[in-house]
Amino acid sequence: MLLHVAIIAAYLPAAALCFTSTPPSHRLSVGNTVGLTGIGDASSTPLINIEQTWLPPSPVGVIFDMDGTLIKHSINFAEMRRRIYEVVDSDPIGKNLEKDCVLAMPQRLTEEGQRRCNEIFVDIEQRAIDDMELQDGGAELLQFLGQSGLKRAVLTRNMERNVQHMKEMYKNEMSTNNENDDDTIFDNIVARNTKASPDDDESIKSKPSPDGIIHICQLWNCDPNEVIFVGDSVNDDIAAANRAGCGGAVLLQQGGCQLDTDSGYAVGDSELEIMERTPTLCVESLSELRYCIGAVLDKQDKIRAAQSKLSIGDGYAVYSFENNHSVQVPSISVKSV
Repeated sequence: MLLHVAIIAAYLPAAALCFTSTPPSHRLSVGNTVGLTGIGDASSTPLINIEQTWLPPSPVGVIFDMDGTLIKHSINFAEMRRRIYEVVDSDPIGKNLEKDCVLAMPQRLTEEGQRRCNEIFVDIEQRAIDDMELQDGGAELLQFLGQSGLKRAVLTRNMERNVQHMKEMYKNEMSTNNENDDDTIFDNIVARNTKASPDDDESIKSKPSPDGIIHICQLWNCDPNEVIFVGDSVNDDIAAANRAGCGGAVLLQQGGCQLDTDSGYAVGDSELEIMERTPTLCVESLSELRYCIGAVLDKQDKIRAAQSKLSIGDGYAVYSFENNHSVQVPSISVKSV
């Protein structure tokens, strides 16, 4: 038995010696709370405690919610619930139904009820397009992910045409900042009216169903535990991410505020249902998320840099680093007693 490891360890960077960590809890907050501290004032670059950042160690990509995540919150869900439920209550079929998700209920109404609901959706979503503003830090995060080789996707309960409008806004923003060296921006988009295949009769089920995430992972040829999902709703986004088995379920609460994103369906309070709505990481901005992902990638870079080929000779071992530096240490033989 040769005792090389203990001797070689003295030559390794500290990060290379810690390959695993146990998250302190299922839910981690950053910002002015656990895991993230600023230097000086609030605008300073934060320090990330990578051992407390519960994200996949080698992420393949990031899937984003749209409203309230990549763009600032602009859809009035309270108005949407009120107007859709008014149609439901006046519909010959709907008046006998229990109130549920406003996006799903119109499909169960009469033809006239469906038409009226669709007009409401078009009106509210058009106003949201007219008022659309990109989320602070979004362009920089998307640029960073692209440069780091990570895939980017959008999963939203909005319509495809509205996602395209947002995409054009990001394209213009990144071009203005000379940041758009990749015209793709998003590798995949799954919206409320997206079908997995052109031959399918129905669209992919919307969040909180995990179907959209699983569909994107199939396109990426990866497991959900290799992706990060980011959204602003625990009921829709975080539940979908946890049901799919995402490696990171990130809740964005801009400025620490929780906004009304309730589409009207009931949520359970069992232990399992509460866990499904529990994020693995909470951030207050997309800039904080960029720092967290950057810390994860930096750690992996250090681990890869420390990986080496150990060659054993007569009485010595050579530990070769990727930077062409090598260390020769004596081999110690231990005989069993």
